[in-house]
Amino acid sequence: MRVKISFLRDQMSANTIPLHHQALLAESLFSLIDAVGGDRTAFNFSSLKGTSKIQNGFMRFLSSKVTLVLSSRQDQHLEQVVSKIFEQPYLAVGKMNLMPRSHEIIPDPEFATKMRYLCISPMILVDPRKDPEKSQLTIDPTSQEFSDILYEQTLDRMERAGFSEADLNNFAEFDAQPDHEYVQKLNETGKKFARYYRSADGSTMMGYLLPFTLHAHPDVHRFIWDSGVGALSEQGYGMVDLVKVGMN
Repeated sequence: MRVKISFLRDQMSANTIPLHHQALLAESLFSLIDAVGGDRTAFNFSSLKGTSKIQNGFMRFLSSKVTLVLSSRQDQHLEQVVSKIFEQPYLAVGKMNLMPRSHEIIPDPEFATKMRYLCISPMILVDPRKDPEKSQLTIDPTSQEFSDILYEQTLDRMERAGFSEADLNNFAEFDAQPDHEYVQKLNETGKKFARYYRSADGSTMMGYLLPFTLHAHPDVHRFIWDSGVGALSEQGYGMVDLVKVGMN
Protein backbone atom coordinates (compact mmCIF):
# COMPACT_ATOMS: atom_id res chain seq x y z
CA MET A 1 0.00 0.00 0.00
CA ARG A 2 1.15 3.51 -0.83
CA VAL A 3 -0.01 6.89 0.39
CA LYS A 4 1.02 10.30 -0.92
CA ILE A 5 0.79 13.09 1.64
CA SER A 6 0.73 16.78 0.76
CA PHE A 7 2.05 19.30 3.27
CA LEU A 8 2.28 23.05 3.54
CA ARG A 9 5.62 24.29 4.76
CA ASP A 10 5.38 26.42 7.89
CA GLN A 11 6.65 29.82 6.71
CA MET A 12 7.95 30.55 10.20
CA SER A 13 10.27 27.53 10.12
CA ALA A 14 13.34 26.87 7.99
CA ASN A 15 12.89 26.53 4.23
CA THR A 16 16.07 24.49 3.74
CA ILE A 17 17.02 20.93 4.61
CA PRO A 18 20.06 18.86 3.70
CA LEU A 19 19.91 17.38 0.20
CA HIS A 20 20.49 14.00 1.86
CA HIS A 21 17.65 14.18 4.38
CA GLN A 22 16.44 10.57 4.65
CA ALA A 23 17.90 10.23 8.15
CA LEU A 24 15.91 13.29 9.30
CA LEU A 25 12.70 11.84 7.87
CA ALA A 26 13.43 8.47 9.48
CA GLU A 27 13.92 10.12 12.86
CA SER A 28 10.44 11.66 12.70
CA LEU A 29 8.67 8.66 11.16
CA PHE A 30 10.22 5.97 13.36
CA SER A 31 8.53 7.39 16.46
CA LEU A 32 5.15 7.22 14.70
CA ILE A 33 5.73 3.69 13.39
CA ASP A 34 6.77 2.55 16.87
CA ALA A 35 3.73 4.23 18.40
CA VAL A 36 1.33 2.09 16.33
CA GLY A 37 3.30 -1.11 16.86
CA GLY A 38 4.52 -1.28 13.26
CA ASP A 39 7.58 -3.07 11.98
CA ARG A 40 10.08 -0.47 10.74
CA THR A 41 11.50 -2.88 8.16
CA ALA A 42 8.05 -3.17 6.54
CA PHE A 43 8.01 0.58 5.73
CA ASN A 44 9.63 2.68 3.03
CA PHE A 45 9.38 6.36 2.12
CA SER A 46 10.51 8.80 -0.55
CA SER A 47 12.59 11.92 -0.35
CA LEU A 48 10.65 15.16 0.04
CA LYS A 49 9.43 16.61 -3.25
CA GLY A 50 8.57 20.20 -4.07
CA THR A 51 9.74 23.16 -6.13
CA SER A 52 13.23 23.63 -4.83
CA LYS A 53 16.76 24.75 -5.61
CA ILE A 54 19.94 22.87 -4.72
CA GLN A 55 22.61 25.04 -3.09
CA ASN A 56 25.79 23.80 -1.40
CA GLY A 57 24.35 20.42 -0.46
CA PHE A 58 21.00 21.81 0.72
CA MET A 59 17.50 21.90 -0.75
CA ARG A 60 15.90 25.34 -0.54
CA PHE A 61 12.16 25.05 -1.08
CA LEU A 62 10.75 27.81 -3.27
CA SER A 63 7.12 26.75 -2.90
CA SER A 64 5.08 26.06 0.20
CA LYS A 65 3.74 22.71 -1.04
CA VAL A 66 5.82 19.63 -0.19
CA THR A 67 4.92 15.98 -0.78
CA LEU A 68 6.03 12.70 0.74
CA VAL A 69 5.20 9.13 -0.30
CA LEU A 70 4.91 6.39 2.35
CA SER A 71 4.57 2.68 1.64
CA SER A 72 4.34 -0.51 3.66
CA ARG A 73 3.45 -4.20 3.52
CA GLN A 74 1.41 -3.55 6.67
CA ASP A 75 -1.65 -1.69 5.34
CA GLN A 76 -3.30 -1.22 8.71
CA HIS A 77 -0.17 0.14 10.37
CA LEU A 78 0.44 2.48 7.43
CA GLU A 79 -3.09 3.85 7.78
CA GLN A 80 -2.46 4.37 11.49
CA VAL A 81 0.83 6.18 10.82
CA VAL A 82 -0.91 8.49 8.36
CA SER A 83 -3.59 9.19 10.96
CA LYS A 84 -0.87 10.01 13.50
CA ILE A 85 0.69 12.48 11.06
CA PHE A 86 -2.65 14.27 10.67
CA GLU A 87 -3.20 14.33 14.44
CA GLN A 88 -0.09 16.49 14.83
CA PRO A 89 0.14 20.19 13.95
CA TYR A 90 3.21 19.46 11.87
CA LEU A 91 5.84 16.90 10.95
CA ALA A 92 9.30 18.17 11.84
CA VAL A 93 12.08 17.40 9.36
CA GLY A 94 15.21 18.94 10.77
CA LYS A 95 14.36 22.60 11.35
CA MET A 96 11.56 22.62 8.78
CA ASN A 97 7.98 22.05 9.93
CA LEU A 98 5.50 20.50 7.48
CA MET A 99 1.78 20.93 8.15
CA PRO A 100 -0.29 18.01 6.75
CA ARG A 101 -3.08 19.06 4.41
CA SER A 102 -4.29 16.09 2.34
CA HIS A 103 -3.45 12.54 1.35
CA GLU A 104 -4.35 10.04 -1.34
CA ILE A 105 -3.88 6.31 -1.74
CA ILE A 106 -1.76 5.45 -4.76
CA PRO A 107 -3.23 2.40 -6.49
CA ASP A 108 -0.97 -0.58 -7.04
CA PRO A 109 0.20 -1.15 -10.60
CA GLU A 110 -0.38 -4.41 -12.40
CA PHE A 111 2.68 -6.41 -11.39
CA ALA A 112 4.30 -8.17 -14.33
CA THR A 113 7.58 -10.00 -14.91
CA LYS A 114 9.27 -6.99 -16.52
CA MET A 115 8.88 -3.51 -15.06
CA ARG A 116 10.72 -0.20 -15.48
CA TYR A 117 11.49 1.88 -12.40
CA LEU A 118 13.06 5.15 -11.39
CA CYS A 119 14.40 5.92 -7.92
CA ILE A 120 12.54 8.56 -5.90
CA SER A 121 14.99 8.11 -3.04
CA PRO A 122 18.61 6.90 -3.27
CA MET A 123 19.12 3.14 -3.70
CA ILE A 124 21.78 1.67 -1.40
CA LEU A 125 23.43 -1.42 -2.81
CA VAL A 126 25.61 -2.53 0.13
CA ASP A 127 24.64 -2.27 3.80
CA PRO A 128 27.45 -0.33 5.57
CA ARG A 129 26.77 -2.28 8.76
CA LYS A 130 27.70 -5.53 6.99
CA ASP A 131 30.52 -4.37 4.69
CA PRO A 132 31.62 -0.80 5.47
CA GLU A 133 34.42 -0.80 2.89
CA LYS A 134 32.41 -2.13 -0.04
CA SER A 135 29.48 0.11 0.83
CA GLN A 136 31.60 3.12 -0.14
CA LEU A 137 32.66 1.77 -3.54
CA THR A 138 30.93 2.68 -6.79
CA ILE A 139 29.81 -0.51 -8.52
CA ASP A 140 29.16 -0.25 -12.24
CA PRO A 141 25.35 -0.44 -12.55
CA THR A 142 25.68 -2.09 -15.96
CA SER A 143 27.71 -4.97 -14.48
CA GLN A 144 26.41 -8.40 -13.50
CA GLU A 145 27.79 -7.78 -10.01
CA PHE A 146 25.35 -4.90 -9.52
CA SER A 147 22.37 -7.10 -10.41
CA ASP A 148 23.67 -10.03 -8.32
CA ILE A 149 24.11 -7.90 -5.19
CA LEU A 150 20.63 -6.45 -5.61
CA TYR A 151 19.23 -9.97 -6.00
CA GLU A 152 20.92 -11.20 -2.83
CA GLN A 153 19.73 -8.12 -0.93
CA THR A 154 16.15 -8.61 -2.10
CA LEU A 155 15.91 -12.32 -1.31
CA ASP A 156 17.54 -11.85 2.07
CA ARG A 157 14.97 -9.18 2.94
CA MET A 158 12.09 -11.30 1.65
CA GLU A 159 13.26 -14.25 3.75
CA ARG A 160 13.39 -12.05 6.84
CA ALA A 161 9.92 -10.75 5.95
CA GLY A 162 8.53 -14.29 6.23
CA PHE A 163 8.60 -15.69 2.71
CA SER A 164 9.05 -19.47 2.73
CA GLU A 165 11.90 -21.38 1.15
CA ALA A 166 9.47 -22.65 -1.49
CA ASP A 167 8.51 -19.05 -2.29
CA LEU A 168 12.14 -17.97 -2.54
CA ASN A 169 12.92 -20.84 -4.89
CA ASN A 170 10.33 -19.40 -7.28
CA PHE A 171 12.17 -16.08 -7.35
CA ALA A 172 15.40 -17.28 -9.02
CA GLU A 173 14.71 -15.19 -12.12
CA PHE A 174 16.12 -11.75 -11.36
CA ASP A 175 17.98 -9.32 -13.59
CA ALA A 176 18.34 -5.58 -13.02
CA GLN A 177 19.52 -3.51 -15.97
CA PRO A 178 19.94 0.27 -15.75
CA ASP A 179 19.00 2.54 -18.62
CA HIS A 180 22.26 2.35 -20.59
CA GLU A 181 21.58 5.58 -22.50
CA TYR A 182 20.98 7.40 -19.21
CA VAL A 183 24.23 6.11 -17.69
CA GLN A 184 26.18 6.90 -20.87
CA LYS A 185 24.78 10.41 -21.03
CA LEU A 186 25.76 11.07 -17.42
CA ASN A 187 29.27 9.73 -18.05
CA GLU A 188 29.66 11.91 -21.14
CA THR A 189 28.56 15.06 -19.32
CA GLY A 190 30.62 14.32 -16.21
CA LYS A 191 27.55 14.01 -14.00
CA LYS A 192 27.18 11.34 -11.36
CA PHE A 193 24.67 8.51 -10.99
CA ALA A 194 26.11 7.61 -7.56
CA ARG A 195 26.86 9.80 -4.54
CA TYR A 196 27.83 9.37 -0.92
CA TYR A 197 25.01 9.32 1.62
CA ARG A 198 24.86 8.75 5.35
CA SER A 199 22.81 6.18 7.20
CA ALA A 200 20.87 6.92 10.39
CA ASP A 201 23.91 5.91 12.46
CA GLY A 202 26.24 8.17 10.44
CA SER A 203 27.85 5.48 8.27
CA THR A 204 29.00 6.60 4.83
CA MET A 205 27.64 4.64 1.87
CA MET A 206 27.21 4.91 -1.87
CA GLY A 207 23.70 5.55 -3.19
CA TYR A 208 22.36 5.41 -6.74
CA LEU A 209 19.66 7.43 -8.50
CA LEU A 210 18.97 5.95 -11.90
CA PRO A 211 16.17 4.36 -13.94
CA PHE A 212 16.36 0.60 -14.42
CA THR A 213 14.43 -2.35 -15.79
CA LEU A 214 13.87 -5.33 -13.53
CA HIS A 215 13.02 -8.84 -14.71
CA ALA A 216 11.65 -10.75 -11.72
CA HIS A 217 8.65 -12.67 -10.39
CA PRO A 218 5.56 -10.43 -9.96
CA ASP A 219 5.63 -11.12 -6.20
CA VAL A 220 9.16 -9.68 -6.08
CA HIS A 221 7.94 -6.54 -7.83
CA ARG A 222 5.10 -6.25 -5.32
CA PHE A 223 7.57 -6.56 -2.43
CA ILE A 224 9.82 -3.87 -3.91
CA TRP A 225 6.84 -1.58 -4.55
CA ASP A 226 5.75 -1.85 -0.91
CA SER A 227 9.14 -2.11 0.81
CA GLY A 228 11.75 -0.54 -1.45
CA VAL A 229 14.79 -2.04 -3.14
CA GLY A 230 18.32 -2.48 -1.81
CA ALA A 231 19.66 -1.98 1.70
CA LEU A 232 18.33 0.27 4.49
CA SER A 233 14.90 0.63 2.91
CA GLU A 234 13.42 1.16 6.38
CA GLN A 235 15.49 4.36 6.54
CA GLY A 236 13.82 5.68 3.39
CA TYR A 237 16.29 4.41 0.83
CA GLY A 238 15.43 2.60 -2.39
CA MET A 239 11.88 3.82 -2.99
CA VAL A 240 10.98 3.37 -6.64
CA ASP A 241 8.22 4.57 -8.93
CA LEU A 242 7.20 3.37 -12.36
CA VAL A 243 8.75 4.95 -15.44
CA LYS A 244 5.83 6.55 -17.23
CA VAL A 245 5.04 5.45 -20.77
CA GLY A 246 6.89 7.61 -23.26
CA MET A 247 9.50 8.69 -20.71
CA ASN A 248 13.11 8.03 -21.71
